[in-house]
Formats: sequence, C-alpha cells, structure tokens
Amino acid sequence: MNMDKDSGGKAASNADTPSGFEQIQGVLVARGDGPTSWLYRPRAPQLALSADGRAQFTLIGAGPVTMLALTAMWGVPSATLDAVRAELAARAQVPVAQLSLSPAPIEIGEVRLMLGDGQGHYVELAKARSSGVPPYHAAFNLMLDQAQAEKVRKALNGEHGWLELRYAATEAIATRTTRSSQSSESVNVDVSLRDAEGEASASASLRSEGSVEALSGYHEPQTRTYSADAADWGLPKP
Repeated sequence: MNMDKDSGGKAASNADTPSGFEQIQGVLVARGDGPTSWLYRPRAPQLALSADGRAQFTLIGAGPVTMLALTAMWGVPSATLDAVRAELAARAQVPVAQLSLSPAPIEIGEVRLMLGDGQGHYVELAKARSSGVPPYHAAFNLMLDQAQAEKVRKALNGEHGWLELRYAATEAIATRTTRSSQSSESVNVDVSLRDAEGEASASASLRSEGSVEALSGYHEPQTRTYSADAADWGLPKP
C-alpha cells in the first residue's frame, strides 16, 4: 500500500489556485484564446448523481464484511456552469450567448480512494480508471473489513481525515518555444613600423561572429492532485 501524508488531511492543490486560474462560483477558470473564450476545471472531485439526483454511494454491512460502492466524478454541474458563464459575460459586457466556456485540456488517469487515520496519513484503499472524458466518472466496488468499515463510518459521520477521493490531473499540452540571437563584431587594425631602412605599414581586419540559442517558455506538463474528503461529500449520516 502507498502511504501519504498531507497537512490537515487536505491535498495541497485544494488550498491554492493554479497559475493563470481564478475561482468563480467555486470553479477554476482561465482565459482561452480569445477575449470571450474561457476554460474551466473543477476545484475538487465529488460523487456522481443518479437520474433522481441522489449520490451514487452505497455502504451495506453483511456480517464481518461491508460492501462499499460509489461512483466519483470530476466535473461541474450545468447549473453552476451557467452561473459562471453569466458572471463572465457580465464582466466582459457581452451577451451570454457570445461567451465560450469549455473544459480545460486535461488528462485524467487513475483515480484513488484513500483511507486515513484521522491524522493526515493515508493508504490507498482502491484505484480505478476514469472514463477519460468530462466529468471523468470512476466507479469503485469493494469489500471492507471491520476496521476499514469503522473508518468509513467515521467519515460519513462528518469527521475529516478518514476517507477521500483523489484525482490526478495532467495538463494535456506542453508548449516549447526557442529563441536565437546572432552578433558580429569587426575590428580594423593599422600598424606602422619604422626601422633603420625606412618605414613599413600593414593593416588587418578582424571579424568575429557568435550565435546564442536560448530556450525559453519551456513548459513541462504539470500534474496536480485534486481531492475531496468524504466528510464533505454531502452524504446523510448513517
């Protein structure tokens, strides 16, 4: 099992805002290619909702074992996106229909379900592959022993640090730009010499050239972890 420790049981990326992004209505947004083009990404994962609006989460005890099933997502509800779009349009003083709001180019790999000790230490309880497209659903279905089930129930009772979802999001595009410069310099030298037999003169022209190639704007793909503690999933207490 992997062991992690995060200050206060929170992933560091949840506490700050990625460069170029700002938060509106709890959603991270950044400017796109044009003045009315914007990109967004969720601030934290959450549980997916069924057709009737209920969280897709099940915890059933059966003797010494407990079954846990849930579906996670890393997305933004359409109503929230409408509110963000309206605020951005008002800021730009353009009709809402003219403003574009699209998911930021992101690659989501494995999604992890982490079990904690209430003190910031976590072990990996399970992992799953995401759907690969927004809202990046990931389904978990596993059996818990008694000790694991007790920790999950503590999380559902509102205690932080016992259970959380983690999504690792990698920027899909890396950019690289190069810059080169060339310089030259010439020097003319005149030399006069006098000896006993007369005077002799000579001249020489020296030229030097140099080129420098500098690498700038190199941007490695950045991977950030977005987490959500089970105490904040909004589930009813057992």
